[in-house]
Amino acid sequence: MKLLDLMENISYRLAGNYSDGLLNKEIERVTTDPRQADGKTLFVCARFATGDGHNNVNAAYAAGCRVFLAERSLPSLPDGAAVLLVEKTKPLLGELAACCYGHPGRALTVFGITGSTGKSAVAHTVTALLRRAGHSVASLTTDGIDLNGALRPCGSVVPNGADIQTILKEFLNTGVEFAVLEFSAYMLENHAHTAIPFTALLLTNFDPNHIGNGLYPDPGVYRAIKASLFEGGAPFLVLPANFADFSVDVSGARALHFGEDGDLQALNVQSICEKRGFGTRFELALANGEKARVSLPVPGDYAVQNALAAASLALIAGLSLNEIATGLADAKPCGRLECVGAYEDRYIYVDSAYTAEDLAQALKALSPYTKGRLSVLLGSVGGRARWRRAALGRAAAEYADYVYLTADDPDCEDPVSICEDMMQEMEGRDRCCVIPDRREAIGRAVLEMRPGDVLLLAGKGGERFQLIRGKKEAFDEREIVKEALLAI
Repeated sequence: MKLLDLMENISYRLAGNYSDGLLNKEIERVTTDPRQADGKTLFVCARFATGDGHNNVNAAYAAGCRVFLAERSLPSLPDGAAVLLVEKTKPLLGELAACCYGHPGRALTVFGITGSTGKSAVAHTVTALLRRAGHSVASLTTDGIDLNGALRPCGSVVPNGADIQTILKEFLNTGVEFAVLEFSAYMLENHAHTAIPFTALLLTNFDPNHIGNGLYPDPGVYRAIKASLFEGGAPFLVLPANFADFSVDVSGARALHFGEDGDLQALNVQSICEKRGFGTRFELALANGEKARVSLPVPGDYAVQNALAAASLALIAGLSLNEIATGLADAKPCGRLECVGAYEDRYIYVDSAYTAEDLAQALKALSPYTKGRLSVLLGSVGGRARWRRAALGRAAAEYADYVYLTADDPDCEDPVSICEDMMQEMEGRDRCCVIPDRREAIGRAVLEMRPGDVLLLAGKGGERFQLIRGKKEAFDEREIVKEALLAI
């Protein structure tokens, strides 16, 4: 569409040395990435944690872009470029991209998911349930884009408002009916959810203690960021039952509550142990008295809550209770307490836990099933998040019987140094060893297992790579576990 039409409802001031015809230029893409810029692109200069887009305008210009949306003048631009000045660019990203692409979300049923934990697990589960029922579903989570069952990593940059509209356009063009989108606090803070016509919005839970060290010093700020997703007027809201720590305006929407005393509950919950791994059996019950038996292949109370949340969205999508119960028996969230090896009463799990809270939760979920030694293998990312390390080590030592410290995306930092940081506050260091090479560490941890033992490989989850010296190297823990078991 023409630039003037795209900017019709937005107040802006023009700058730059350009010809009048440039304002009638056809725009086919809205982006913040200079690598995607060309002669039919509106390049938006936005400030993110990864950098200030105002510093990338010359790269976009060199790629052929001549139209820029910015918060300040861009004196370094050569002649022939038009600069549209606005007060804030980030809140406009989604709106501009949606308009440019013909509002792709309007032709989809879009589910939005946020919360402190469990977002990806719920997204993966509801995607699996809908696909099993014959629907075409695509999802966006921290694991990447799942389109037609093939997972594609998003890369190192968290999708912004324009990126998500591009993703929705791709979903629509490939025949998708349902789009399931996960929103972190960072994405919400940067307005990634704007201009999306949600059918249903879901809150998994809310824990103000889950936020990063110093990221949101005031829990009220974190709460307001999470609550912002629910301000768009979706017709359905899905919320935890008996939940007093998070206020959402449900007027004008149908609210569905899951959990104890909610519209959808889990009754008569029992832990089970099968050859394929640990799980949970319960009755999935509606408030009207309808029930269905579920055998969930994931252990722990949090797994049950995530299953109820996913089931709530599936109900909104039109699935029957029996369809949901049958689907949950096969729904194993990738990288979330996923059993990747079972051999002669030895069980090996992977989980994406990379914070102390997540790690403690995963180990506590596995503990009741462990007849022998509960071990954990973990590392911490290099070059950032150093504040996590001591807490991770402390949680590992508290909830596991033995700890293998190793690499986890060390990038350019020495894994040994990272492991030393993790050991700062660990008690019982005699129950810990450091093996910098993660493949070697997995092999040793598997070899040292005895009948009744459980091993948790933490941090990587569903990832299939290791970040080493700036490069992503192929690293699939599932295959490594298979090789290690064959060597026993």
